Amino acid sequence: MKTGFVMIAGATLFLGLSLPVAAQEGGGAAACVEAFDPPTDYFPEKVEPRHSAFWSISYHNNYKVLTVPNSEFPDAADLVYVLVQCGTPAPDLTGELEGALVVDIPVDRTMITHNNGLAMLDEIGALGTIVGVSNGMINSAESDHWFGRVLDAANDPQNLGSSGIDFETALGLEADILIMAGYGPGYSEVADARDRGLPAVMVSNRIEPTPLGSSEWLKFLSAFYNLEGHANEHFDAIEERYQEVADRVENQLPSDFSAAYACIGEQRGCTFMYAHGPRSLNGQILETLGVNNPFAEGNDAGNGMTFDFETSLGRAANADFFILYYEQAVNAETIATDTRYQSFPALAQGNYLTGTDENYAECGATNYVHVDRLIRDYAIGILPELFPGESGVCFTRP
Repeated sequence: MKTGFVMIAGATLFLGLSLPVAAQEGGGAAACVEAFDPPTDYFPEKVEPRHSAFWSISYHNNYKVLTVPNSEFPDAADLVYVLVQCGTPAPDLTGELEGALVVDIPVDRTMITHNNGLAMLDEIGALGTIVGVSNGMINSAESDHWFGRVLDAANDPQNLGSSGIDFETALGLEADILIMAGYGPGYSEVADARDRGLPAVMVSNRIEPTPLGSSEWLKFLSAFYNLEGHANEHFDAIEERYQEVADRVENQLPSDFSAAYACIGEQRGCTFMYAHGPRSLNGQILETLGVNNPFAEGNDAGNGMTFDFETSLGRAANADFFILYYEQAVNAETIATDTRYQSFPALAQGNYLTGTDENYAECGATNYVHVDRLIRDYAIGILPELFPGESGVCFTRP
């Protein structure tokens, strides 16, 4: 293992397939620099965000600076990560770099608790660095082929705990970074991990305002492994496929066609209906498809909000189509056993998409990365005539 981390106190379209990448053994640089040359640019391949609103990067010959707004505590200072090419000196941590987390790169020991982050590491070819994962990932690997494949490619990953992080185990793994989700105000997992001395890296893709912004975090993570070239290739392909669907469906629906993205029933804690507005990733996809969202008005939360039966009926009784989260079996039972859902003609007539049973766990991890596949699933369900012979991967009609 290289010198560990330094914490400076200061306050294709098919499921499970990826483009060819480098061997899953680590980052893009083969070895540490043996003779440091200050004028040399050690990072000829670079990334920059085109869609993301939540991270930025700058390159400085032998080190990179990643900056991320602290989504858990928006009034706090930005989180700064200084990524130093192994074998070269770190910069002075003054000014904007004060309090930064310094990481030797390419990273060769990774811990991760963020499913979307796991999908990003799969995409760029960094699975072989993983030495610790969440208990949920291990449980998913027992029944889901994607999680099974991904963890098989990891470096004999240890269980980081079933209820939060087992800090003793995590510290003992001496990893370079711990990849965690930044879910916004009300959460403190990343801050808690940093406070306990863990090199936590916040990935806030789930609160990005656009689908491609969420996917683009694979570029962010690639900087830790010197795999920017792979990340650019993969993201460009995702962006191209996303835009191809958007272009195909443009102006194909009646101007008054309405569709809603919602979770229904109490089995998954959704009370009656939990629906997304225009600011969520799924709300953005609905807008791209050119549909009217009956749950848009006043629903500005980044991940939707709860609606009771009366309010749901008032808003969406005449909705033409629904996209229902969670597995087909769960949704079918909810609609069959709760007669209130028969008040919505679209649900009663089967005019909806539902999550697939067999790919549910995988899709939960990969959808926020492969947004190209997500928009295609929705478009196939709403406008099947434009996609003859095709069926959805993560969402399908009942």
